[in-house]
Amino acid sequence: MEKIKLSKKLVIRLVIALIAVIIAVVAIVQVRFYAYYPYYESHKHAITYTSKPADTGTIRVMSSNVRCINTTDLGKKSWFYRADLIIKNIENQTPSIIGFQEVTKKQYAYLTECLTGFDSVIEYRDNAKNTEGCPIFYRTDCYKLIDKGSFWLSETPEKMSRDWGSACYRICSYVILEDLSSQKQFVVFNTHLDHISDEARIKGIGVVLDKIAQFGGLPSMIMGDFNAGEDSTTYKNVTKDFLDAKYQLENPMISCTFQDFGKDLDHECLDYFMISKTGIKVEDYKVVTDTYDGVYPSDHFPIFAEFKLEDTAAK
Repeated sequence: MEKIKLSKKLVIRLVIALIAVIIAVVAIVQVRFYAYYPYYESHKHAITYTSKPADTGTIRVMSSNVRCINTTDLGKKSWFYRADLIIKNIENQTPSIIGFQEVTKKQYAYLTECLTGFDSVIEYRDNAKNTEGCPIFYRTDCYKLIDKGSFWLSETPEKMSRDWGSACYRICSYVILEDLSSQKQFVVFNTHLDHISDEARIKGIGVVLDKIAQFGGLPSMIMGDFNAGEDSTTYKNVTKDFLDAKYQLENPMISCTFQDFGKDLDHECLDYFMISKTGIKVEDYKVVTDTYDGVYPSDHFPIFAEFKLEDTAAK
């Protein structure tokens, strides 16, 4: 009996010690995660544009997977350090339209506070506490909103749903904009395809293409994180009817876009601008590979393009 009592006491002590270790580890992680919160607050600032695109009908577009807020991203990988770097990328490229991916509610609030002069459209993909969306921001002094919407990449896109083995609910948001300088209208789609299921990517982009077909002949662009390389069925299906913007230039910049905070710079391109075959001319394209004192703003490089709206007959 004495041995049993000693054994129970030992187990209790071990359990208490284990709990203490777990609490200490969680506390350390939280401290490291929030270490840059004062930096986050002190560096928050609004972007102010002083000029419009020089040429009539010119559209400057950026697609940026910001990496959601994740408590495993410690130190300078934390959103609270990176947020300011995301804004610096935007300041450097001066896009008039931006599509973001993996944006949580807290990140959306930050972006809307910083991007003055922009309006935006977002729908969150589910009701989870850490839910994400694919918002589209556009300059209100350059564009008039004609229509907007969001839909799920599933067999029932009109309601919150997922199919085909998708690891997450996946969504696409869109806007129909009118360029105030040329009075031309065009459609912008922003999405983030599934990272696990190939079938979900293939059929998900099919849902996007079906939606685009409903807008008739309006010039259209799809931007976002496709989670698919150029040898994939997903990419091949899109490029049957759309053009990969970078290959419309003579000497395109070829680079990875996903790079895992600089750990995988040989990775393939996963982020794209796909444009309709008529009505849009590509003037410029680049992968924005900027780092700041060696820190990557996200685990993806953003992509940037400059497009020119054309009369359909001109193509």
